[in-house]
Amino acid sequence: MKELKNFYIFTIGQLVSQFGSSMTSYGLILWAYKQSGSVLSTSLLLISNILPKMLLSYFAGNLTDRYNKKRIMLITDAIAAVLSLGILGMLFLGQLRLEYLYVINFIFGVSDSFQSNASAVTLSNLVTKEHYMKTSGIRSFFSSVSKIFYPITATFFYTIGGMQLIIVMDLLTFVFAFTTLLLFVPIPDVTVIRDMSFKEQCLLGLRYMMKRRDILSLIGFMGFVNLIAGIYSSCLTPMVLARNGNNDFQLGVVSSMIGISGLFGSIFVSKMQTNKKITQMLTIMGFSFLICNSMLGIGRNYYIWTIMVFVGNVFIPTVIANEDYIVRTIVPKEMLGKVFAIRSMFQYIAMMIGYFAAGFLTDKILEPFMSRPSRVQIMLSKIVGSGSGSGIALVYLCISALGFIGCILFKHKSSIMSLENVES
Repeated sequence: MKELKNFYIFTIGQLVSQFGSSMTSYGLILWAYKQSGSVLSTSLLLISNILPKMLLSYFAGNLTDRYNKKRIMLITDAIAAVLSLGILGMLFLGQLRLEYLYVINFIFGVSDSFQSNASAVTLSNLVTKEHYMKTSGIRSFFSSVSKIFYPITATFFYTIGGMQLIIVMDLLTFVFAFTTLLLFVPIPDVTVIRDMSFKEQCLLGLRYMMKRRDILSLIGFMGFVNLIAGIYSSCLTPMVLARNGNNDFQLGVVSSMIGISGLFGSIFVSKMQTNKKITQMLTIMGFSFLICNSMLGIGRNYYIWTIMVFVGNVFIPTVIANEDYIVRTIVPKEMLGKVFAIRSMFQYIAMMIGYFAAGFLTDKILEPFMSRPSRVQIMLSKIVGSGSGSGIALVYLCISALGFIGCILFKHKSSIMSLENVES
């Protein structure tokens, strides 16, 4: 326990900060959807945050390897707090507009490009290899606690005080996290080659990745998972609200189940260790895609949605822990920032495509299609129902098939399967 003291302090500070940020993000999606009634509008809100991460991840990763990680996190946290204050001011003045949020979310994304990479690399500097799986499970546990409570908490604050109250609470969590990191967490820096220029270090990272087709394939698989997850997450809130008559309480229950499932799943991480990590990852995701996503579309009440969200997410912490262990084990520490940056870039690209696809498919194609009677529409309505939200439900059937087929194809990819027996 003593050797993980700095890890616990750092993780708790990050948890509190992420809890506040998650409440704000959740509240802004609620605010945007209720203002516009459009899935595409809320998807664009997510895209505006992902786009700078996609563009800047590799640049940020190389800077993370080169400079003091604690200083990077403190600066970016402060920038996020200033942006939150800006939103709060516009809300009090009645001047907040959806288009302003797109710009603010873009700047949030720029800041987070540096913060998230510095945080990921820091964890490898705070713990040793034998604790990678354990600490991954602990982080999943803490993260899941946040996911359980932030939707309900955000909905409660939104109901009694609107977005203003949510942002005030977010700023309080910032003060706690900033103070904790500044005063109580010493972060050792990994020695890097200082006589290399920034450009040379960027090229060094690219050359390293081009030689590691196995790592690229693993990153590609996680990018594919994030593509499906982007569509999944973009559609969940609008589908539940559209099919339950805008019942915020039911939405809070369904959303919180993602965290509850992760809480249970984080407990299973250490008990599910295996040398066949890739097979385990593909099996878990194949099941989640095929069974749980399809039932989200077919189900027509929040009891079924709640159960399927739980079952579909309960073993995700194991997938994350396996991927995290493999990367941290086989990649030299001085290259981790670059590799994490490339991983983030792939995943952000995939998520952005997923967000846009979700909004476009629902608003422009499937929702209009399911509102116009036809032979095919009548047939599909027997599976997903009819009325508002039926087109979104149809999206879940599509990503169910796409995700399952993708897992089968990756199973037959030799480069990713060569990572099967990384020693635990």
